Amino acid sequence: MFFSYIPLSFGIVIFLLFIFFLMKIKSQKILKNKNFLNEYQICKNELNIFKNAVENFVKNKEVKSILISANTLKFVVKYNAFGNDYTKQFKQILQNYPNEKEFNIEINHFSPQKI
Repeated sequence: MFFSYIPLSFGIVIFLLFIFFLMKIKSQKILKNKNFLNEYQICKNELNIFKNAVENFVKNKEVKSILISANTLKFVVKYNAFGNDYTKQFKQILQNYPNEKEFNIEINHFSPQKI
């Protein structure tokens, strides 16, 4: 089947550009989501250990010390994973010790998050 040449009008060109930009924005969102999931998979175990230690402290008032890598702290700060209080504390730790690769975090207090 042969289609004859149809000249594009200005409206069709604008429509095609609009579709192109929508596809570009959507692909950027998908890429950001994939980056988040990749980072999360790397930090998943340490995040679960920290979450369980905090829950344990809240239930039993048992002080616990855990080892967290600098990459996990950066992930928590970047995505505000545990709320503002923890993010501020972790950001302060990263600023005070920028060359450290791992941190020994002692959980000895709990500040409930305001909703």
